[in-house]
Amino acid sequence: MSDYLIYTNLDDALEKAETEGSRRNYSYYKVGRGTRYKTSPEKTADGNYALDVTEYELTEDEESAITNSVTFPAPEAP
Repeated sequence: MSDYLIYTNLDDALEKAETEGSRRNYSYYKVGRGTRYKTSPEKTADGNYALDVTEYELTEDEESAITNSVTFPAPEAP
């Protein structure tokens, strides 16, 4: 089961993903291309953004805000 942080906007979710990618010293931060994020935010059914932070380094406030229950929109039929 994954741990998620929920954000009301994409920019805040991407900022957290960027911070973690930089902390992990992914290639994007060394050479400007390649892996940038450990995980990317996904839009939820209610219009928020869920970021899978299962293996992220989190603050105490972030730890207390983790949820395991997220509803994603149903995939669109082809």
